Amino acid sequence: MNAHRILLLSNVRPSRAWKVVNRIARELAGAEVHGIVQRPLQKLPVEQQWIAAGRTDRPALAVRLLSRANLWLQTVLKRLMHFALWWVHGIPGNLPGATQFTIGELAKKCGQVGWPFLLAENLNDARVVEFVRQQKPELAILLGHLPLSPELLAVPARGWIRVCQSAVERDGTNAEEGHEIKIEYLARDSDTVFTMARLTLPFEAYDGLAGSTLKADLIADDLLVETAVGLQTGSQAEVCKAVAEWLQRIFLPYLRQLRPVPIKTRPDTPRPSRFRPSWKLCLDTLLLCSPFVVGRNWYRRWCARYPVLILTHHLVSDRPHRLAISTEFFWQQVLFLQRHYRIVSLSEAVELLASREVQAPTVVLTFDDGYGDNFVSLRAVAEETGVPVALFIATQPVQTHQEFQHDLAAGIRGALPLTWDQIRYWSLRGAEFGSHTRTHFDCGSTDRTTLEQEMIGSRNDLESHLAKPVEFFAFPFGKYENMSSEAVKVATSTYQHFASSVGGENLHGRAAGHQHLFRKNLYADPWELELGLQSVFDMVDNIKRKLHRRRAESSFPGEPSTARALTISTSRSPELKVSS
Repeated sequence: MNAHRILLLSNVRPSRAWKVVNRIARELAGAEVHGIVQRPLQKLPVEQQWIAAGRTDRPALAVRLLSRANLWLQTVLKRLMHFALWWVHGIPGNLPGATQFTIGELAKKCGQVGWPFLLAENLNDARVVEFVRQQKPELAILLGHLPLSPELLAVPARGWIRVCQSAVERDGTNAEEGHEIKIEYLARDSDTVFTMARLTLPFEAYDGLAGSTLKADLIADDLLVETAVGLQTGSQAEVCKAVAEWLQRIFLPYLRQLRPVPIKTRPDTPRPSRFRPSWKLCLDTLLLCSPFVVGRNWYRRWCARYPVLILTHHLVSDRPHRLAISTEFFWQQVLFLQRHYRIVSLSEAVELLASREVQAPTVVLTFDDGYGDNFVSLRAVAEETGVPVALFIATQPVQTHQEFQHDLAAGIRGALPLTWDQIRYWSLRGAEFGSHTRTHFDCGSTDRTTLEQEMIGSRNDLESHLAKPVEFFAFPFGKYENMSSEAVKVATSTYQHFASSVGGENLHGRAAGHQHLFRKNLYADPWELELGLQSVFDMVDNIKRKLHRRRAESSFPGEPSTARALTISTSRSPELKVSS
């Protein structure tokens, strides 16, 4: 089947429709997009409307608890806060922002690439049928479940692919258990609907409306593209078998570890915990708004010397886990970052540092260890927002597909790593992968042989599976005590760049080649995240160290060496300072 002329009918948010047709244009050899028909935003399913608006609230709850006046006040306060942060950052330009992808934006982009576009409330309208006939598609795709008229079904020469998503109820109850995702194929002049693929995505403990929808949409789009690719050359039966085998390799390892939690019994998603009390954060915010920080940022804007800030986290998941942030909260964090920072890939960050010109506050998102939940939860947010991510993989748990040892030591079971098939699939679609040793080894060791087995061996593992060079390494645990001088030598000789987790900013001109990349914690709470990104916590720690040193010196008058000895534990390793 050579389905080269593709047409899309969309009953989903405009951003998803745009991403799907672009994936089809990229991944289907010889495919040409010959039109998009989009329903108005207000006619879409509620969850699609709320994701398009960048909101996670459940509509019924919002209407019940918040009056229009309160909603208006919230909006005004958020705008004032965003303007204040923009001013504190030095009013940088060149920021793409977290703007809503509207239907107008979809129409504009279609016009730029020459794809016909039609906005229609009723997809069975005579105007839609005529539009579809004019495009003469060989294969048509319906995103979102809607009944289609016989006139419309008869147009595409090779038939229709239909993406259906619905809530699944537990037998004998009214409790929703998950999303059912189906890919259906209807050949022209046939009354038989052929189910090409079907799976159920269980609701997890901390799933929200937006988070569960983002994940279900991601899986549905993956299945759609895989089905469309197969139908280019195979029969219905052949494609059905091939997609089932693909599901087994790509998604079954993720689905096996999930335990469905009925929606009526799920606990509320806990808000991200803070590491500091609110009163301390208020004092830190005064420092954020101080002339020193504001002046520093304006100077950086004037000289195009903004830092490149590399954030590190571990896991995006809607299951309880000590290292996890939920899909919805991570999505909101990314939307915040997109509004005030430029988010780039790790490779692009290195290029920016080498260019000696960083014109906007810049952030990189990295994730350590290689948890399997990231393949759906993290990837769903990355796909929706278009942000690049880098993952540092401990290769032995991937090879054996067993839990990480540090999870088992903490009594946590069931959080399995990625598989090699998932890593390859994600890598081919833009994610960057780096090394994180083989066994999540503490590189504070001075045993050169073991260090080489762990650090060089993990690179060899990744390169053999990805078939491309691996240039980045991140030290497990990432503090100075976890990076012996021998380990730094191995990292320096093996990788183009290595990353720690000691905090700090990456500024061009500070270190030749920027081989040592400094990473900050990706705080789950947005207040702490902004203060951490602006190095306010580092400033507070420096002030505390100076006060401690002064107190120590005053306690030992005439004995400065003793005072220095009391504070030497706060200084950085000289060997690592040279390496950075």
